[in-house]
Formats: sequence, structure tokens, C-alpha cells
Amino acid sequence: MKNEISSFFSSHSHELKSKMKRLDFLIGRDHWLSVGNYKEELLRSLLKQLLPKKYEVSSGFILSLDNNGNEIKSKQQDIIIWDSNEYAAIFRDGDFVIVPPEACKAVIEIKSTLTSQTLKKAMSASDGIVDFVRTPYIQNLNIARYIFAYDSSLSFPKNYFDTIYDFYENDVDGQLSIEQRVEFTKERWPQDKSAKLASIDGIFVLGVGAILREIRGYSDDRVKFIFEALELSSGEEDHVYTFFEHTLNTVINSPSNSPGLYYAKQPGLFSMMQKVTLSRPKYGGTMVYPYSDDILSVYKEMLIDNLYKKM
Repeated sequence: MKNEISSFFSSHSHELKSKMKRLDFLIGRDHWLSVGNYKEELLRSLLKQLLPKKYEVSSGFILSLDNNGNEIKSKQQDIIIWDSNEYAAIFRDGDFVIVPPEACKAVIEIKSTLTSQTLKKAMSASDGIVDFVRTPYIQNLNIARYIFAYDSSLSFPKNYFDTIYDFYENDVDGQLSIEQRVEFTKERWPQDKSAKLASIDGIFVLGVGAILREIRGYSDDRVKFIFEALELSSGEEDHVYTFFEHTLNTVINSPSNSPGLYYAKQPGLFSMMQKVTLSRPKYGGTMVYPYSDDILSVYKEMLIDNLYKKM
């Protein structure tokens, strides 16, 4: 049974990659808009089949007003996962929606091939979601932000960490500075789930692996973003899509007061998830941001070989 379950979990990744490859064979990358729309629809269609039915998988915008009645609007999101059982859309036409921030559980940016440039563009697309904390009366806003790619030209995980580091260090008009991100997080963490909005939650690449972020705070009042890399083991099947879906389910279905407990009520499904094989890289698989020279004295459980350091 072990091999059958493992092969089943890898079948979704293979299905997504094979359909994209067939499209490349026929038209190449000459029609970028058509390819982009197709890759988004591929993932939306699969998520619609496999996520709980209370959630809709759409594309569109998130919209609200601030205390002064000024519009707060996201950039267009490739995928919006939102709860249509509890909340109404502001506007909808088929799979295109405009929803209020409280309805939204996750947004996903989709890329055919990750490069440093396309990764930064994908991170930028959802970076402004932090602005929705300015919505009157909203509390514990929790919109998970992910990037999903079919392929990558980046070396894993070093070039991913390089790009994440450069993006957050870049002083661009309208983008939060790292000092603002840290302060925003410190003000809310750990009681307020809005603390997580200051950085990307995760990156998933078929055939490569994933990078997930967590937040850690310590008694000296320091807050750090910890990015952990998980890669496919040599010779193992491609379980990246299944791990992506597992991560989504854990985030959007856990009780609001008990994050991460989605599988507590589904032990049978959780037992199958143990067959998903991604592992930590032997070297350089952890990025601590912002970095400081005394990092090992603060994070004593980390080994020097496991730490990424911007050169």
C-alpha cells in the first residue's frame, strides 16, 4: 500500500506538469496571456475538486474602506480562496469575484517558471494585503499568502532566499520597510493573527520543494521571520502539490483559536499525509530575517550549517 499511496499523491503534480508541457509542445511560450490564464485555471480546477465545498476558488480583488471612507483594494489575485458559506461577495461574475477581507482565507499567485524577477513580482502582488488591517472593526485578519510555480530556474534554496532577502530589503515607494514589517509584527504577535501579514507565507514549486515561513519572538523583544526550506528527497516521487494542498487545508480549516488542528478531527486522512516526502536540505535550509551576527546565541537550536547568510 505504501507505494500506491505515494504514487497517488504524486499523480496530481504529474498531472499539472504534463498538461503544461503539452501546451508548451503545441504553442511554446509565444502566447503568454493564454498560457498564464491556462495555468491559473489548471490549479483552480484541481483545488475546486479537493478543497472542502464551503470554500470557493476564484480570481479577482479584495476590497474594503478605511476609517475615512477611502478605498483599500488589493492587486488582482490569481486565486482567492474565500468562505461563501459565511460571507457574501461584493461582486461576482462566474469565477471572478470582489470580496471583503473578512471572507478571504488565502490568496495564491501562480507562475509558470520562477526566476528572481518573477518571484519578486509574485511577492509584490499580495504584499499590500497588510493594508486591510485599516478596515474599521476588523480583528485578527488572517489571509494566508502563497506562491505556486510549475517550474523554476533558481537554485534551491539559496537563490530563493537571496530573492526573498532582496525583496524585503528593497526600498520601493509604497512597500513597507523591514523596520515597519518588524514593528507591525511585534505589535500583534502572537495574540493577533494579523501579525502574519507582514511577509509571504510560503512558496511551492513542482519538482523542487517548498519554503514556509514562521514567526518567532523572544524575551529580548526581537521578532524574526524564519523561512524553512523543504525539498524533494533524491529518488522520491513529486509530492509538492499534495504538500501544498495539505498546507492550505491546515491553514484555512483549523479552528480560529487552534491553528494547525485541522487534522485532529481527521486522523484517517492525517495518517495518509505521513507518506508525503519532503525533507530539510542538509545545508543552508533555514533563513532568519532580519539577520544579525549574534543569531546563534539567540536561536540555540540552529546549527551553523543549516543557516543561510546573505553574502
